[in-house]
Amino acid sequence: MDKIELPAEKRVGHLKLLRESRRISAKEFNALSRSERLDIIRREHGRKKYNLLIEADDAEALVLRMAAQEVYLLIKELGHEDSVDLIPMVDAEQLTTFLDLDCWRGDVFDGVVALEWLALLLEAGDDQVVRAFRQLDFELLVLMIKKHINILCGPEDIDEDDARIEAVRRDGGYEIEFRDDKNAKLVGSILDILLRADGDFYQHLLESVRWEQDSLLEEEVYALRRGRLLDRGFPDPFEALAVHAPIDPERFNVASYRKSALFPVDNAEPPGFYLTPARPKDLLAEVLAGGISEQVAWELTYLINKVLIAERVDVGEPAQVQAVTEEVYRYLNLALEELGDGEVGKATSLFDEVYLEILYRVGYSLPLRLGQRAKKIRQSPIGAYLDGPFRALVEALMRNKPRFFEGLVEADRGGERPFATRQDLLLTGEWLERIEAQMRLFDGRLGFELPAPENLDLTGCHPDHVDDLALSDFFLTALANRVLGRPFVPSPIPRAELAELHGRVCREGRLDAALREETLRFLEGLEAGSGEFGAYCLDLWEEEFCRLKVADLDPRYGCGLIVKE
Repeated sequence: MDKIELPAEKRVGHLKLLRESRRISAKEFNALSRSERLDIIRREHGRKKYNLLIEADDAEALVLRMAAQEVYLLIKELGHEDSVDLIPMVDAEQLTTFLDLDCWRGDVFDGVVALEWLALLLEAGDDQVVRAFRQLDFELLVLMIKKHINILCGPEDIDEDDARIEAVRRDGGYEIEFRDDKNAKLVGSILDILLRADGDFYQHLLESVRWEQDSLLEEEVYALRRGRLLDRGFPDPFEALAVHAPIDPERFNVASYRKSALFPVDNAEPPGFYLTPARPKDLLAEVLAGGISEQVAWELTYLINKVLIAERVDVGEPAQVQAVTEEVYRYLNLALEELGDGEVGKATSLFDEVYLEILYRVGYSLPLRLGQRAKKIRQSPIGAYLDGPFRALVEALMRNKPRFFEGLVEADRGGERPFATRQDLLLTGEWLERIEAQMRLFDGRLGFELPAPENLDLTGCHPDHVDDLALSDFFLTALANRVLGRPFVPSPIPRAELAELHGRVCREGRLDAALREETLRFLEGLEAGSGEFGAYCLDLWEEEFCRLKVADLDPRYGCGLIVKE
């Protein structure tokens, strides 16, 4: 095994002790306490985690102290073929969790997937098969077997003269019909092991398979599964949707959501499997820097599980689980930065005192509020004509989960990403205020109304399609008309007048400074804050119109105007 990294921190009770970080051998690793080794194991994932477990002198004891979901994710990450050594180490409760998580499609049990887990048991040896069958929930076991066989008759139905007597005797007195020839050999091998090891249990199992009604049995086992998963922090799918119920941050009251109950903790170690592949960032990382209690670790696990169920994510796909975990951390961070004013002390108090689900819901609600503002803009008369960056911002905010438009921090970027910090929220809010100023400006203050896209006639004009028009085109066209001595309306400018307009508004490749100052003052007088939109439009005119020579003016390639041939 490769050298193992000894962490620079060691937890003793509530204390965190510092020590030298160094690489240690497998022998030194096994000399550490079980808790220390589990802490090291939880920091890894995939093949590295597996190697640490397998090389441990007390591997089985370590696996049994790990949360069932952590072992399940490890098996799913490695794949069944590479996880054979782990199966003999798990107990019936952990194995039941694997089946509960992996073998249901809604309220329908997937017998084929369940058989894959039984195949792992078979590879682990006959004793593992017998032990698991004796310890698993009996109704679940009956359903697993019932998905693959039919019992045509029992011992009481066969007499000595029956031609089937020898074949039936081999199956303990039962005539068995396999539902799928492909899986018949595997299922038959498992039943044969059970028959030879414990005939009474075998008979009890097959009698139950024979007489239980399929639909009622599946319904009963599903109800039992829901209860088991609830105990492990996996709520009912309908109930899980409540995790996305908005909470108004402005009306948030700590006293209303103060923690009053502890979360149940079994004999497993704290579930660090969520803390390793997805690292908290920003203020949340500072809050967690001092470590968290077992209770908080479980509370965080339950929250992430609830979001996984609400998002209908496959809890056996490590990459998807990591993505959801990172999302939970981002929303928690947003809530802590917003409610705690960015201060570590306040944020730590909130994290300790308030249910994490409530903080998550606050963080989830913050981008939603921005999204609601974006929807109002999009539904307003300016919605169809927003200029490039403003349109991209609104579209990013109108996703099911509003996203941050990266062009706000780098003008040459056009991508989107999830909201991560309070600064993302503040910057987006500032830009929305600018667009809302545009909305008020074009609501009659300029002296003209925007035409509905379906009523706009661009015959013989450039641009010639409504999708290519923006607010800046309407405003600059109206301004051009005023410069040329006509009313301030966005009537198309005759192409023949472009040279005259160029001479009036441009000075040596730049926009006339007096015109800029006068225009911005005019806009601010109409609507406070709209000068920023005016500056944006005038900058476009300077780039696309003034820097061209008169001989090079061509409205087909854009000049910030609506031009008629």
